[in-house]
Amino acid sequence: MIKFLFKKKKLSLISDPFKFFLKNKLGIVPKDEALYLEAITHSSFKNIQKSNLDNERLEYLGDAFISLSVAQYLFKLYPKKQEGYLTQLRSKIVSRENLNKIGSQIGLEEFIRYQKGTNQYKSIVGNTFEAIYGAVFFDLGYEKAQKSIEEYILKPTLDLDQIIIENRDYKSELLIYHQKKDSKIKFKTLKDGEFKNGIQFISSVICNEKTIGIGKGSSKKIAEQEASKNALI
Repeated sequence: MIKFLFKKKKLSLISDPFKFFLKNKLGIVPKDEALYLEAITHSSFKNIQKSNLDNERLEYLGDAFISLSVAQYLFKLYPKKQEGYLTQLRSKIVSRENLNKIGSQIGLEEFIRYQKGTNQYKSIVGNTFEAIYGAVFFDLGYEKAQKSIEEYILKPTLDLDQIIIENRDYKSELLIYHQKKDSKIKFKTLKDGEFKNGIQFISSVICNEKTIGIGKGSSKKIAEQEASKNALI
């Protein structure tokens, strides 16, 4: 007697759209789906579903993995750069602001399980991104996780040229340069208000009562950096 004509399909813990996301955005096919469900579950979700499940432990693991992976990637990419330069660049890449940006770019937010309401979780996307890679590392091992983050995240989404520019402190360079020449430098905000393209500040660099650089930006700091950059040209 045949006991089973058909093998019963195993119930999946994660949705098909999320599986598609993992495969197409990260190149990942999970072995232990429970880890990935945990990775997308914010602690606030406990208020909705009576469970102790949240992604904070995986976030901790993912944070360490991403930092190491980025360090390895930069070490290979810039064989002649010194430790200080690589450390600053890595810090910028793994910053919460940048990880939030990357997570949003790949469409991670729609899969996060959290309590929606008046509270705003500013770092939820970046934290979940870390937790996802904590799950990938724990589920598939370092080599597959490293290949995923390098091929699907670092190479296609990272604008290193822009990050290098943002990481450079033009204002300090300008001040040091003119300090050596005994020149007097001061910054002045010419305008402060709403402008097209989100420009709110226009700053100028003044040397010995002469304007030597003008910069625009959405904040005073950005405008001053841009003005300093233009003054150094």
